[in-house]
Amino acid sequence: MLGPVAALALALGGGAAAAATLPGISYEVLASGPATGAPPTRADEVTMRYVGRLKDGAVFSTSGAGGTEPTAFKVREVIPGMSAALQLMRPGDRWRITLPAYLAYGRLGRRYQPPEPTLKRDVPPDATLIFDVELVGVGPAPR
Repeated sequence: MLGPVAALALALGGGAAAAATLPGISYEVLASGPATGAPPTRADEVTMRYVGRLKDGAVFSTSGAGGTEPTAFKVREVIPGMSAALQLMRPGDRWRITLPAYLAYGRLGRRYQPPEPTLKRDVPPDATLIFDVELVGVGPAPR
């Protein structure tokens, strides 16, 4: 039996839809990478450019240089909603991803603690998060 991420990936042809919804997650495809690109798995590390905003538009997190430089993350170590969405993307894809609080930082939110390289401010409790993400590359996660 397929899980919801795998079933949606099959139904959408690997994420080629213009917009779609994963249980609780919505995303809009802004640009597509090559169809031959392989999506990451939980065991991979990705490099991505991104800007994360709260519903009011306030930026709370970015990859390097305000979102213009890629930053590396292990897929299994990002927030649950981002991990699920990344596993549907291919290198070169650019998506706008909206995550409900329960698939992000939840009831507790997240406090900014300098010198965090990507977090720019506190994420309030129960915050819906909106990310503009470009998946730059996929590779095996370092041990």
